[in-house]
Amino acid sequence: MSNQKVTRLSPNPQGFGHVRDELDPQMFASALPVQHTHVYYEDDKLGLYIGVWDTSTMVEAAGPYPCDEFMYLLEGEVEIKNSKTGTMEKVQAGEAFVIPKGYDCQWHQTGYLRKFFVISEHPKEEIPATPVVECIIKPQVNSSTQTIIQNSAGIEIEETEIPFVIKGNEPVQKYLPYYKDHTGKFIAGSWQSEAFETEIQPFPRNEFVYLQSGSIVITEQEGDEQEFKAGDAFFVPQGVLCSWKATGDVRTFYAILQSI
Repeated sequence: MSNQKVTRLSPNPQGFGHVRDELDPQMFASALPVQHTHVYYEDDKLGLYIGVWDTSTMVEAAGPYPCDEFMYLLEGEVEIKNSKTGTMEKVQAGEAFVIPKGYDCQWHQTGYLRKFFVISEHPKEEIPATPVVECIIKPQVNSSTQTIIQNSAGIEIEETEIPFVIKGNEPVQKYLPYYKDHTGKFIAGSWQSEAFETEIQPFPRNEFVYLQSGSIVITEQEGDEQEFKAGDAFFVPQGVLCSWKATGDVRTFYAILQSI
């Protein structure tokens, strides 16, 4: 298990790109690409893996996707082909998306691509015969005061309980889920909040955050403080003692895995 602290993710970790991934030719319908992976957090017991990955041009072999994976594209673009219908769905830099576990699809990609990834692949959970949905899932975010969710998974957009005890008046917050796996433990979506501040308390879940707007300062029990602004990504393990101070119009993409 990786260090149980709040972790900032860099899109270009130190040494990234120096050592190529070892690849199995059977995984590809094209010539072997050049790929690199940097893992920031891994928990084999939970099947949770978070990091940065890149690749050159390639086409993967078609088949059921082996895990639930949330991705945020930092560079490049990709098309995901539905193996049953032939439909191609494009994702470009600056967009987040999920490929559901068990979705029979094929990754088609031309040119360089780099992404943040959050993989949920519990060792005791088999690939489902039928995925939650037979398409990729992604939110659509515009630059106005509204966030538009393309609710492909049919999940109701809802307000939820505030995850922390808030100092003073409770802010208006919206938790906008757009994907939930078969177990209900892995959830991805967008979150919005007015400014708020919390006391130091255990964080209730494992959560990856990509901050779209606003700023968040997280202070851990030992006094370590980190400030995150628009364009920053970070991960908070479940149970870490920390406080949050959010300012501005806070909007995030998130991927959550509950360990219990």
